[in-house]
Amino acid sequence: MSSPSPALARVEAPARARAAVVAAGMCAFFTMYVTQGLLPSLRSVFHAGVAELSLTLTATTLAVAAAAPLAGSLSDRYGRRPVLLAALCGLSVATLGAASAASLGQLLVWRALQGLFVPGVFTATVAYIGEEWPAHEIPAVTALYISGSVAGGFLGRFIAGLVTSRWDWQAAFVVLGVLNGVFTLLVARGLPPSTGFRASHSLRASLAGLPLHLRNGQLLGSYAIGFGILFTQVCTFTYVTFHLADAPYDLDLRQLSLLFAVYLVGMVATPMAGRLAWRFGQRRVFGWAVALSAGGMVLTLSAPLALIVLGLTASSAGVFIAQAMATSQVPSFARQAKSSAVGLYVTCYYVGGSIGAFAPSVVWSHAGWPGCVALVLAVQAAIAVVALRVWPAATGHR
Repeated sequence: MSSPSPALARVEAPARARAAVVAAGMCAFFTMYVTQGLLPSLRSVFHAGVAELSLTLTATTLAVAAAAPLAGSLSDRYGRRPVLLAALCGLSVATLGAASAASLGQLLVWRALQGLFVPGVFTATVAYIGEEWPAHEIPAVTALYISGSVAGGFLGRFIAGLVTSRWDWQAAFVVLGVLNGVFTLLVARGLPPSTGFRASHSLRASLAGLPLHLRNGQLLGSYAIGFGILFTQVCTFTYVTFHLADAPYDLDLRQLSLLFAVYLVGMVATPMAGRLAWRFGQRRVFGWAVALSAGGMVLTLSAPLALIVLGLTASSAGVFIAQAMATSQVPSFARQAKSSAVGLYVTCYYVGGSIGAFAPSVVWSHAGWPGCVALVLAVQAAIAVVALRVWPAATGHR
């Protein structure tokens, strides 16, 4: 009996492949921002200030930004699946290693090592989706990946908060490292070998595509949008923890970890966004998403805790939808070396997150939470203008 064609094989196991995409997203974000909800607790452990503690986020995101172009080029040269699985294994080991840190400096080193492996997950998965699914399904499958990252981002913070409140922060890294390893096995079993991948002639050839991306106006605009998206999200959830840990709210570690449950709205919003993009076009859906997020940020200025949580929920939904739209645009704008184009997007995205964790500490010290909200709104307005100028005004399909 003849073996099935690649296209047929791709159709026969769509559910398993999609589940593997979700699992990859979860792995990448289990530990990306794991210290965000622990910052008030780590303040007493390491006797450090807000700016120093924010480096536990910045160290990871800067490492991601630095490694992303190389990760994309490695994926272009050696394949999506091998690079993805190698990155997932390295991330699991680095997460377990972070549990051995005896000082803030050592923790920062391990956090940076974690960040070095994350781009391999992101760039390889997004490029894999772009090559292995039909064009009309790419926004929806990319949205599934974002949903997985949403779930991983929430569960990482939630599990870390619960474990730390019962034992200590080192135990949290052990638990998350083991979970990353388990999910890596699920990805290895569920993700079929690539059928649409065409390797670049050499690593140098893949890296040579980077200057072409920097001359592509649509890609440059998308990179700026990615910068702004993560800047706003990291700024929001880094400084709202300090806002709610202080009077009059005085939330404890377990309560702060539950706060990140608002991320779960992204698991519903992003798949829906993929379908809306097919009908109305990515630029229009992106505009709706930014408006939703901005409205949510304004709501967080309210005094009642319930309204703050509602505002954070709306803001998160908008951010995740916007991220799904921006991510799915990048491979289509790249004329060649698509994975390295995604790698550059990841670099700009995480540079934005790095600056969003550290730089707003100046605004926080002078203007508190209202100042941080004003900063987020200004950046959101800027990326909306960029999308309007550089993305095509597609009308979608009806």
